[in-house]
Amino acid sequence: AGLLRCGKSCRLRWTNYLRPGIKRGNFTKEEEDTIIKLHENLGNRWSAIAARLPGRTDNEIKNIWHTHLKK
Repeated sequence: AGLLRCGKSCRLRWTNYLRPGIKRGNFTKEEEDTIIKLHENLGNRWSAIAARLPGRTDNEIKNIWHTHLKK
């Protein structure tokens, strides 16, 4: 495509968008409840929370927390 990406940019793109097995789309009610419970125990350790939600990235969980669940 003619884009010049550095190694870090390529790694993040793979981790957050291109990796097989990543769930796309809305979070289920169960996933939201799990995030709330884990946040109470772990705080803002997004990667630790993402490790317990297969297919979801830490960045995606952080974004859903700050946009919907924190309120």
